[in-house]
Amino acid sequence: MLISIQNNDRQIKRIEAFADTHGWHREYQYDPAATDILVCSGDVCEAGNESHFRDFFAWFAEQPAPHKLFVAGNHDLPFDLNPEFAMRYIPRGVTCIEAGNVTLDGVHFFVLPARYWMHESDRVFLLYPHHIDVLVTHGAPKGILDDNGRWGCPILREFVDIKKPKVHIFGHAHEDGGQEVTIGKTRFLNVAVKLNHLNIK
Repeated sequence: MLISIQNNDRQIKRIEAFADTHGWHREYQYDPAATDILVCSGDVCEAGNESHFRDFFAWFAEQPAPHKLFVAGNHDLPFDLNPEFAMRYIPRGVTCIEAGNVTLDGVHFFVLPARYWMHESDRVFLLYPHHIDVLVTHGAPKGILDDNGRWGCPILREFVDIKKPKVHIFGHAHEDGGQEVTIGKTRFLNVAVKLNHLNIK
């Protein structure tokens, strides 16, 4: 999904965001020429498949976007089982964040560890004092494009209700992939890809 957002210098930046390719990333189609920042919101492999994992990052590194951001999903098991090993696959030019903030091309991104649930200890992020242009998670907030409440995280919903980011990018809930909704001041985008042969959680 392609969205536009105004950065800190009042310039319009275009963000192409996707998630849940599960090994089929080379079938994902988008317009590279229209993309300033390429964001992957996780689940690039199926159940930790290392071949998918390696090939995704080879493909991701080839993409011409000036800035690239990767956030792991629940199927990206190397980030849970052996994070140091997983980080070795991150190519130069790709920003990978588990939790925290980064500014890319003047756009302030914040990442939360919602793969797809957050834990009570993650409530500490509610203390984050700064504005958020774009929140990126793998999981969905409870009750928002999450298959009628089936997959969403209540702590993540609490975070977005309080912090009110301009945009929240997420995936995981394939049923609502490719849809968006604006609630209050926040534009929510479920960027799970719609590939007919994918029926995975």
